[in-house]
Amino acid sequence: MKYYLLIVLVLVSSFPVFSQDHHKKNEVFIELAGNGLLGSVNYSRQLTKEPGLNFRAGIGAYGAGPTYVTIPLGVSYLFRIIKKHTFLDLGLGATLTNADVKMYVLRDYVEGYTPPRSKLVNFVPSVGIRGYTTKDFIWRVNITPVINSYGTVPFFGLGFGKRL
Repeated sequence: MKYYLLIVLVLVSSFPVFSQDHHKKNEVFIELAGNGLLGSVNYSRQLTKEPGLNFRAGIGAYGAGPTYVTIPLGVSYLFRIIKKHTFLDLGLGATLTNADVKMYVLRDYVEGYTPPRSKLVNFVPSVGIRGYTTKDFIWRVNITPVINSYGTVPFFGLGFGKRL
């Protein structure tokens, strides 16, 4: 009986063992400036097996007096650079908001201003660097110009968060 048990144990232990993929595909992060204009809380989901195509959505704010809700949406692609956990982040996004933004100033403060009748869309392309630590902490720095009906405004984004 002991020999049968030993043979069964040897056979079972010789089968290949597959471990779980430890690559985490979800991120939650806070971004100052960037796609959310003043700031935002975001969720990002990696759509490919390895770092590559990502989708992001969030909720943010803009304005110091009257505050407006912003909804940043976007896609990006990560290209591995320098180290294993450092990436070039190229993206395209749009931020939906009621804030009428022209050169960092809300148009509401301009005398004789008539607010727009529809929601405004700001297009926000981005180029930046994203990194992960061994503790699943993420950081990101992006150049994110805001493009709307008034033209292009130079902008940036700085984000910190966690991979889930």
